[in-house]
Amino acid sequence: MRRLMFSVAPACVCAAMAFCQSAVTTGQSPSTIRSDEVAIQQIEDDFLKAEHTTDPAILQRILADDYVGVGTNGSTPGKPELVKNWQTRAGQVPPYKVEESNMHIVVRGDTAVAAYTKTYTAKENGNIAHQDSTDIFTRVHGAWRLTISRYTFCQK
Repeated sequence: MRRLMFSVAPACVCAAMAFCQSAVTTGQSPSTIRSDEVAIQQIEDDFLKAEHTTDPAILQRILADDYVGVGTNGSTPGKPELVKNWQTRAGQVPPYKVEESNMHIVVRGDTAVAAYTKTYTAKENGNIAHQDSTDIFTRVHGAWRLTISRYTFCQK
C-alpha cells in the first residue's frame, strides 16, 4: 500500500503541474479568459431560460451537432432527438421550477467547463431534487457550443 502511494503521489503532482502550466501557456490574456467565462455563463443562462419555456430554438443554437449527454442511468438523447422532443412541447411551461447555483467556470483555450448545481422544485407538491451538473464546451469556428453534459441527481 505504501509503495502504491509513493508511486501515485508523484504522478498526481506532475499532472497538477502540467494542468497549471497549460493554463499559463495557452497565451490567453486575463481579459480574454474573463470574456470567455462571461460567454459561457450567458450560454448557461440561455439553457436555463430554454428549460423554463421549453424553447427548442435555444437548444438548437447552443448545442454542438455532436452533443452527448450522460445522465445518472447512462447516455441521454443527442441533439437531434432532444430538439425534436422539445419541439413537441414548445412553449409549454414545465411542471417544475429550476434554478442554478454554485456555478464554477474554467476556460482553457478552446475548451471550457461549467460545474454547478441545479435545483428542481415540483410546482404541484414542492418536492425538491438536486442535480450535480458538469457541462463541457468547445469553441467551434469562433462560437462556443455545448458538447458534453454530465449530471447526477444527489442528496443535499
